[in-house]
Amino acid sequence: MKQLYVWFGLILISAITSCTPEFKAELDERLEEARTTYYISPSGNDTNGGNSPEDAWKSIEKLNSFDFVPGSKILFEGGQSFPGTVTFDKNDANDGVNPILISSYGEGKATIYAGNGFGFNIYNTAGIKIDNLIIEGSGMKINQQAGIQFYNDLPNDTKLDYIRITNTEVKGFKNHGIVIGAYNGNSGFNDILIENTKVYDILDKGIASYGKFDYQKTGYAHSNFIVRNVEVYNVPGYSKGSHSGNGIELSDVQHSTIEYSTVYNCGQGNATCGGPVGIWYWDADQVTIQYNEAYNISSGSGCDGGGFDFDGGVTNGVMQYNYSHDNDGGGFLIGQFTWARPMDNIIVRYNISENDAGTNGGSVYLFNGESVTSMKNIYVYNNTFYINKRKSNKEPAAIKFNKWKAISGNINFFNNILYANDGADYLNVPSGYLANFKGNLYHSKAAATMKFQGVTYNSLEEFRATGNETHNNSPIGLQQDPKLLEPGAGKVIGFGNDLKSLTGYKIVSDSPAKDKGIQVSGNGDSDYFGNLPVSGNSQDIGAHEL
Repeated sequence: MKQLYVWFGLILISAITSCTPEFKAELDERLEEARTTYYISPSGNDTNGGNSPEDAWKSIEKLNSFDFVPGSKILFEGGQSFPGTVTFDKNDANDGVNPILISSYGEGKATIYAGNGFGFNIYNTAGIKIDNLIIEGSGMKINQQAGIQFYNDLPNDTKLDYIRITNTEVKGFKNHGIVIGAYNGNSGFNDILIENTKVYDILDKGIASYGKFDYQKTGYAHSNFIVRNVEVYNVPGYSKGSHSGNGIELSDVQHSTIEYSTVYNCGQGNATCGGPVGIWYWDADQVTIQYNEAYNISSGSGCDGGGFDFDGGVTNGVMQYNYSHDNDGGGFLIGQFTWARPMDNIIVRYNISENDAGTNGGSVYLFNGESVTSMKNIYVYNNTFYINKRKSNKEPAAIKFNKWKAISGNINFFNNILYANDGADYLNVPSGYLANFKGNLYHSKAAATMKFQGVTYNSLEEFRATGNETHNNSPIGLQQDPKLLEPGAGKVIGFGNDLKSLTGYKIVSDSPAKDKGIQVSGNGDSDYFGNLPVSGNSQDIGAHEL
């Protein structure tokens, strides 16, 4: 038998030496892949080589004892559970062009059972893809850690490239489901994608990022960060001395998008103002929130509990094509906290809010805790806001400003439908706060008012005395029924379903909103329902362009 092996080896060597260079290169690549692919199975043994299912390792402890070169694959047997925390450090991976993969093999997803620890704890390295796994902790009220943590505290503003978390399920942790963190100047991570992932039963925050906050600094810790097609739910929050129960909260980021995601049933245990919110950015630049649904976000015993938010220090932000409903706080928040970097160039367009502001705020809610000039160039246009007075909110309004510190920096509301019922008002802007209203449509089945700079106006005609809803000395804006197909009959669309199915907020062909909006340049790629927006003087009012 030994002679047979020698004979076969000589034939193989002869074949290799006589083949083409291309074939030899491909063969070398396959051999290297086989040498750098590692299998972990409950039936394996940590004394094995690990390079095949038949020669698999058994434990996460064995995995953690290795340093993995770029391009390695680490595969856990599908349908099986593996106790422990997977750890990587600067000696592992660190090549964004040639990342390592951690995934499952065989049938189903493998489970990393973290118990009371982290699921993945990744420190000062990147070039890593986590795919097709279940990451499970011992429970949100028992486990004290995060499901997946990437953390960078390297010096010299070092950015580490490439993070992928895809097709994965994270549950049963206290602090975070997934967190991308940094705390040394602008060191952090670049090229991050979280996609097709479910995060739930997390106590504090579902998905989050953070850096070392400094309102005087320039630059950001993280860049090119995308969250797409994720479902986050059952993040109740708790009393911890700051806001808790957030769904997706990204901060210290630049060039980032959150899209096609659903967040719900969060915030019930929050006990502090300043949060929670379903989906939001703060201290961020060039960011977009689009095609998302947020609902049943609670303020707990504190405040907020809103759907979507651009908060302290956001610049160049766009919030579009989102559906917010049945939240305790504002549907769409725009605001500054104390010591935030200045906020500038915010666009909120083609969104729908139904029955938000149950305990506080309005369909759209502005607040300022900084200087009067710290918020500027804010444009809220072509949205549809449907609001009822409900729960404990004493002064709900479709558009509401929080009375904190004055706002005066070019704040504009154009072409919105403000549909207010059951004691809710159209707008509430305190004395000393400046804003411009043009081309909006106001409607209520009951009495509703415009509260503007400390004065209550009972009709659009009275409100025009403030200089609003006029253009070139002519009246604009409407106080009529917009003739929506079925206002107030919204529903849960649900993760993975098309938000355009919310047809109750379409206008009919003889709606007074048709062609009555003012001209808004650069008004997006489509309306809420995917129709091309009209440029020029025939734009419709609201989120639907007929």
